Amino acid sequence: MPSTASTHSKSQRTNWHEAVSCAIQIELRDYDSQLEFQSEYILGKNSYRIDLLVIKKLVQQPISKNIARIFNTYNLFEIKGYGSSLSTDSYYKAIGYAGLLISQTGHKNQYTADDITLTFLSLHFPGKLFRHLKKERKLTVEKISEGIYYINKETFYIQIIVTAELSPDESLYLYSLANRLQDTIPANRLVKDYIKHQEQDIYIKYMHQLTTAAMKMKGESPMICEGILNLCGTSSEEIIARTKKEAADYYLPQIDYLKSLLEQNNIPFDSRKLE
Repeated sequence: MPSTASTHSKSQRTNWHEAVSCAIQIELRDYDSQLEFQSEYILGKNSYRIDLLVIKKLVQQPISKNIARIFNTYNLFEIKGYGSSLSTDSYYKAIGYAGLLISQTGHKNQYTADDITLTFLSLHFPGKLFRHLKKERKLTVEKISEGIYYINKETFYIQIIVTAELSPDESLYLYSLANRLQDTIPANRLVKDYIKHQEQDIYIKYMHQLTTAAMKMKGESPMICEGILNLCGTSSEEIIARTKKEAADYYLPQIDYLKSLLEQNNIPFDSRKLE
């Protein structure tokens, strides 16, 4: 008989974008009143999609958090999955999306490149991209802090976050996604903080994805994550069940809207695929 962990690794898929989006919102929880988060933001008639858009409501009020010091009015996040790296194509595509956001936001000429920031979030260090920017574009890549790099003299304010290099003291939830659950001290801190917030939907979703990701990561033992959950007085099965229940309240009202969008583009809609 296969183990529970083995069964889950086959039946569950990691939604890396959701995991990272949840982690970003948790990291910025102290500034919740200043920020608005919109995941999978749609741009234009061609349905170009931004992984995460963060709108800063109080532009003049600074944010001291390491991942958000660069923030302005509109802040785009391009999130690379666990098995992918940040390429030059992805870099320039996201810059194009930033330009498109300017053209469709506000009144004519209301916003400029100075109102936009672009954050690329990658598990791996994008060495090839950095070499391209330095050699071909003559841009400067500046390491601001652990895991955070600014691209100077680019069209937009751009930062690249390498999650594997982040400090757990500053970015615990993003750090924990980067295959670091074997580190005892950060793992214990994660448990204690999660226990305080385990009734909140965003933490439930995060822990669900963290559990699933840990079961798939090379060299990572799924029992580590199960151990964390046991310390929290729960299990991966409970996390998954609670996630489905919480998600239903959020997603079901949007199905009719999704259906209408698809029908406008002559795309068949089958609600059974959402079950």
